[in-house]
Amino acid sequence: MQVSFSLKYRKSNFSNRVLIEKEGEIIIYDKGFRLKGKGATDKGELINFYDIKEFYYKDDQLFFITFGREKYTLNNLGTLFDEFLATIYKVRNEFLLDALFMKQGSLKGEFEGYFDRFSKFNKPINKGKCRIRLYEQSMTIIPETQDVFSINFNFINFHEFDEDEYQLKVVMDDGVNIFVSQLGNDFEFFQEKIINLIGGMYGRIVNDDLKEVFCEFDSGTLLKLAYKMRGGKSVSLKDILKMDKDLAQNVLDLFFEDEGLADKYSALDELTDEYSKFFGVLRDPVTKDGFIRWIMYTIPSNNVVAFTILPKGSSDEGSSDGAEPRPHDTYFFRIIMEKGVPSEKVEDKVLEIDQTLVTLRFAKDPCYKDKRELKNSPFKYAIRKLPFLRILRKSYVGRAHALDPKEWKKQAKEIMEKSKLNS
Repeated sequence: MQVSFSLKYRKSNFSNRVLIEKEGEIIIYDKGFRLKGKGATDKGELINFYDIKEFYYKDDQLFFITFGREKYTLNNLGTLFDEFLATIYKVRNEFLLDALFMKQGSLKGEFEGYFDRFSKFNKPINKGKCRIRLYEQSMTIIPETQDVFSINFNFINFHEFDEDEYQLKVVMDDGVNIFVSQLGNDFEFFQEKIINLIGGMYGRIVNDDLKEVFCEFDSGTLLKLAYKMRGGKSVSLKDILKMDKDLAQNVLDLFFEDEGLADKYSALDELTDEYSKFFGVLRDPVTKDGFIRWIMYTIPSNNVVAFTILPKGSSDEGSSDGAEPRPHDTYFFRIIMEKGVPSEKVEDKVLEIDQTLVTLRFAKDPCYKDKRELKNSPFKYAIRKLPFLRILRKSYVGRAHALDPKEWKKQAKEIMEKSKLNS
């Protein structure tokens, strides 16, 4: 796609000193746009959507700020401003859908409607006309002149259809409320699609995933586990015990069959109980071959939450074919808070980690690596813009990765003391 509009633009630094002011044009591409002055010799300046930190408009002017702290003002579009605004938001939202991992699965349908979004404190966030795209595991809301956002089915706490008001209400795990309405004659078809997609998601989790791992348990028990473990989300040992004590023991056997891991995590077991041990299982979302298993411990006494994703096919103890053993890398994160005590904020930290791992398909690098190491990775925009990922990265304390259990415990203890001292 390539569309151009005549306009006037101004570039200034963060002290509001004007660096460039020109009449010219904007040429919009799939991944960004070029601003250039009049004349064939003016090559202009290419702006990539990856480099934009803030993007908004007021009256008949569009503003954006780059991560390099440069400010731009675009105006003088006259009667074409509305068309320009709709065009650039349409292109930018397509970019955001990919860059922020909003497409969860294949596309299953598209509708036109209206949305209202409220915070967990019932304060309005935004609203407006939109396109609604349904994917296998998510619904994306694409407003005409606002940023797109995603409703990941794995993080829906509650949803219901009001057939009198022709409206869908969704409550997310973080407390955000979304209302989708004004679907017209498509309402019943939309309702059917949502019901089938969410029902199908549970069916896949139970029949394709959990039954293979926990084959001796009935579908009813596994459906309870599937509700909690959607997308590989973590489930506390206490919650699994409530479902079935034998299932809980089966989970422990599955995760701690490796004596090396059991030895290492005995150091964390001493500080935790069934409420603060969490487990997640899912079929590998990238390769579809084998399963991802991961463990999380919450330790508010040390102001820390730790998780590890177990290596597939080998362990610290090596394997029968003589392959080199691989470490159980465990990542530690502080519980960041403005006030209160860590135990009150544990739930938020668990949700941060769940959202990050599920959304990014259990990639570990974006959780802790320096942004310079990720500048050429598919996560480079996500680490700048996804709120839960930004907070998680900011709270990173360290990594215990030694092969030797004694050395691993020493590393873990030093990290937890460091977190506790700085809490």
